[in-house]
Amino acid sequence: MLRSGEEYLASIRDGRRVMCGGELIEDLTSHEKTQGYSQQVAEFYDIHLDPEHQPYLTFVDESGIRRAKHWMLPRNKKEAIERREYFDYIFRHFRGGQWGRLPCSNNSVMMMLVDDPEPWEQQTIYGKGRPFANNIRDAWTDLRDNDLTSSPMFIDIQYDRSGANHQDVPMLRMIEERDEGILVRGWKAVGTASVFANWLNVGVLWNTGTQSDQVIFCRVPVNLAGTTHVARDSHARSDRSEYDYPFSNFGDELESMTFFDDVVIPWEYIYHLGNVEHAQYYPQRVFDWVHIETQNRQLVNAELLIGLALLLTNALGTAKHPIVASQVADIIRFRETIRAFTIASEDTGSTTPSGLYKPNNIFVDLGRAFYIENINKHVENLADLCGRSIMMQPTEGDLDDPYIGPHLADALRGTNISARDKMRIVKIIRDRFYSEAGARKEMFERFNGTPLFLIKLLTMQRVEFSLNGPLVDLARKVCGFGDDADIIANAMLESSTAGQGSAVPDYIRQQDAHST
Repeated sequence: MLRSGEEYLASIRDGRRVMCGGELIEDLTSHEKTQGYSQQVAEFYDIHLDPEHQPYLTFVDESGIRRAKHWMLPRNKKEAIERREYFDYIFRHFRGGQWGRLPCSNNSVMMMLVDDPEPWEQQTIYGKGRPFANNIRDAWTDLRDNDLTSSPMFIDIQYDRSGANHQDVPMLRMIEERDEGILVRGWKAVGTASVFANWLNVGVLWNTGTQSDQVIFCRVPVNLAGTTHVARDSHARSDRSEYDYPFSNFGDELESMTFFDDVVIPWEYIYHLGNVEHAQYYPQRVFDWVHIETQNRQLVNAELLIGLALLLTNALGTAKHPIVASQVADIIRFRETIRAFTIASEDTGSTTPSGLYKPNNIFVDLGRAFYIENINKHVENLADLCGRSIMMQPTEGDLDDPYIGPHLADALRGTNISARDKMRIVKIIRDRFYSEAGARKEMFERFNGTPLFLIKLLTMQRVEFSLNGPLVDLARKVCGFGDDADIIANAMLESSTAGQGSAVPDYIRQQDAHST
C-alpha cells in the first residue's frame, strides 16, 4: 500500500499530547511551529504516488503490491544498491539531505529486529513464553502494509549519576507485569521527528549501570494515553520568505522526550524485556541499517558542500586563485572519500540470518566517523570562501525596494550572475550551516544514533575486531600461535589458573561482517 500525504496528515490528528516551547500543540498539521514539517512528511508520501517519481521510489513485491522501496528487504548486492539509490533520490529531493528522520529513515531501525526476531523472544527475562518474535513480525507487517512511520526512541535522558538510588532514576522502567501488559513509568529521549510519527519504536541504548527493569523493547502508539511528548522549541521560520531562509522556512523535524505516566503497554506490542546482556550486544547493531542510510545522506551532504563551493567561487571570480582551488579540492577529496567508504561497504557485504544482503557496517561506521571528524573543517572552508558576505546579506525586501534595490544589484552582482542569485548561494550556506536550524542539523549528524566516541568504542566490539576475529589470524601465524584453546593450554602449563573472556553468542556474530 502507498498512502497519500493527506492520509498521513489525518493520521497524526489523533489527540497526541505534544508540548513544544512550553505550548501544548493541539494540531501538528496547522500550528506554525509544526505545520511545516508535517507538510514535508506529507510530501514524502505524495511523491511516491507521483508517476514522475514512482519508477525510482517504488517496487512491486512478490504479492503484486506496489510499495515504497524502503520496505524492500535486500537479498543481494543489486537490491542493496537499489535501496541506496532510493535514499539518494529522497535526500536530493528534500534539498540535499535536509531531513534526517523522514519515515524511510525511521523505519530502517526495525530491519534488524525483523531480520532475526527469535533471539529477542528466547533471551527475554520477563514475559517468558509470550510470542515476542511474532510481535516483531506483526509490527513490521502492520507498518509496511499501512505505510506507517515508526520513530526510534532508545536514548535515556541525562540525569544525576553521582550516586542516586536506582529507584529514583527518571528513565523508563517496568513497574510490574499485568495480565494486559506491563506498567511503565519514566522518560525516554531523544527522538527526532517522534512527535510526527505514528508509532514509537522504544528500546534501550545500554550503558554502564543499566538495570534489568530498564531493558524494554517495544512499540507504542504516539497517542497512547498517559504519554506526553516534550519537544524543544522549533527553529522553523515560516514567518520569513523562502529566499531569506531557504532551509528553515520548510519547518523543523524537532527532537523530543517522552514521559510515560504509569502507562500500560499491551503484551502484543512487546519485543523483549529485562536481559541486560542482550541489550549490551545491540547498542550499535540495532542501528546498523539506519546507519547505512545515514552514510548515504552524509554523502549527499558532502556533494552539496562541493556544489555550493563551486557556485560561490565562480560567482565571486575567485575559482582560479591557487589557495581557493586548493580549499575546494579538499572538499572534493572529502566527498570522494565518503563515497569510497560507501562503495566498499556494498562490495564487502555479508548475509544475515534471514538471508538479507547487508552492507559491511565496519565501512559504514568508519565512514560516518570520518564524516563527523572532518565536516566542520570543510564548512569553515566554505565560510572562508564566502568572506564577509556570510555575515551580511541583504534581505529579499532590500533587493525588492524600489530605491535601494537597484543600487544593491549594481554593487553585489558577480561574474555572470545577478546579485539576487549570488546572494541566494550565500543565504543557503548561512541557513544550512549557521542558522539555529543549520547548527541543529550538524548536531544531529554528530549525535545521530551514536556520537563519535561511541562509534569507535562499539566498532571495537564487532566480531571482526575481536580476539577471535579474522584480523588476528595473520598475527597468530606470525607469532606461531594456534587457536585460543592452544594458547590457554600453554598458559595452564605455567599456571593453575587461566582467564578466558566470555564468547560473543552466535546469534550476535551472525549480524557482523565476515570479511577478512
